[in-house]
Amino acid sequence: MAHTSGKTQSGESDVLVYLLCRVAAAIFNIVAVALFTRLSDAHLYGEYLIGFSICFIVYSLTVQWAVFAHFGTYTQEAADRFAGSLLVISAVMTVPAVLVIALLAALGTLEIHIAWGSAFLAVCFTAYFASTEIARARLRPGLVAIATILRSALSMVLGCIALVMFDSPTALLMAIGIGYALGAIPIFVYLRRTSWASGFIWPLKSDVLGMLRYGWPLIFAFGASAGAMNIDRIVLEHYTNAASVAPYGAVMDLMKQTFLVLAEAISAGYIAHARRHMLNADEHEVGQVLRRSFVSQLFIVVFGTVSFIVLGRLVFGIILAPSYVDTALEIMPFLLIGNAILIMRAHYFGQIIYLGASSMLELVASVLMVVSAVAAAFALVPDMGPKGAAFAFAIGQAVALLILIIGAPKASRMPIDWVSAGMLLAVGFSLTVIGLELPLLIGTVWANVTNILLIGVVSAFFALRWNIFNIGEVAGKLIGKLSKA
Repeated sequence: MAHTSGKTQSGESDVLVYLLCRVAAAIFNIVAVALFTRLSDAHLYGEYLIGFSICFIVYSLTVQWAVFAHFGTYTQEAADRFAGSLLVISAVMTVPAVLVIALLAALGTLEIHIAWGSAFLAVCFTAYFASTEIARARLRPGLVAIATILRSALSMVLGCIALVMFDSPTALLMAIGIGYALGAIPIFVYLRRTSWASGFIWPLKSDVLGMLRYGWPLIFAFGASAGAMNIDRIVLEHYTNAASVAPYGAVMDLMKQTFLVLAEAISAGYIAHARRHMLNADEHEVGQVLRRSFVSQLFIVVFGTVSFIVLGRLVFGIILAPSYVDTALEIMPFLLIGNAILIMRAHYFGQIIYLGASSMLELVASVLMVVSAVAAAFALVPDMGPKGAAFAFAIGQAVALLILIIGAPKASRMPIDWVSAGMLLAVGFSLTVIGLELPLLIGTVWANVTNILLIGVVSAFFALRWNIFNIGEVAGKLIGKLSKA
């Protein structure tokens, strides 16, 4: 793989910061899943997951587009005004979000006590994601890191307190919401001391209209995308009950905390710098940054998938409640496929939103994704249960990825490092075959130990060799300091 020099310009240092903070946050989130599934019964946790899913769909349909429209239209010269535009639009759009949730409760689609928690969580989502987007657009990874870790830690602690004291899905939803809201405080304090030292800077009408023109297709695109990512558990609850959603949602969330969290860290660092190079008309550097982004994403997909396949029973046995493990192992293959495709879809999504290709393509991909996911869910869930829901999720992601690859103009397609991709896939396949055979040869315990060492050593080799996440450069500096000591 071609080496790209200049870590500051390529986003390597920012990627490392985002990666470390996301890993720390993911650890808190994984521990939270372990604690929540043990402090609540399956029905309560399933109701919480349904409430969270409804909130996420509604937030994505009404508010989330503004976050990406901000980055898509952002300019450094008008950073303060654009921050004001994002906050004003987000605040206004929170009103229809709450009204939609209230309508779902009035129609009986969502229980009233769950609706209260979902509405509160939607408001907190708005504050948190708007603040982190402002910090990320300004290339302030340290602030984003603080907010991310604080949100995850507080959500875990407050969630446990809510379950112990109230034993209610509504209390858990509101506790998670408070965690999100408190996580945004450091960024708003920073803005108050810098950009808003002399008062809040209101946006111009042209700023707001520019974001609306750019982002209106995303209103439907994000709603459809969120629907496709959550319709599986909603349909599963419809045909079964909330208790069956609990193990399914727990496994999905666990995979997202490993796969998607790391993928988002890559996008947050690399794509922001790619856009800066694009604004400077430096096409060569854009290609270099995006090529590194692709390899880093595939690195996560390959080694993450291998880890779950060969160590799944060990991982699920440690993290999930015992009653969840068998269901987790049954649905794991389908969810692995779906999450792997989801990461690559997010990779191609970057060319549409961050690099200014066309938000209309994401709309088409998202609509077809939700249509295919809904159709597959209603066709498969009645007979296959959780496995059908997982399969429906994978089908929806595959359709969206295909549309993005085919529909992107040739000039703006994300570059692919085929040599590195081939090497990673070959290594991943080899590790999987070896890992599945080891228990038959040396027993489960020693097989787990050996697989952990193999995956760790091989992944570390590639990370150092290709300087994935800037690990190679950091390790070189550390070795240099130790040799001088």
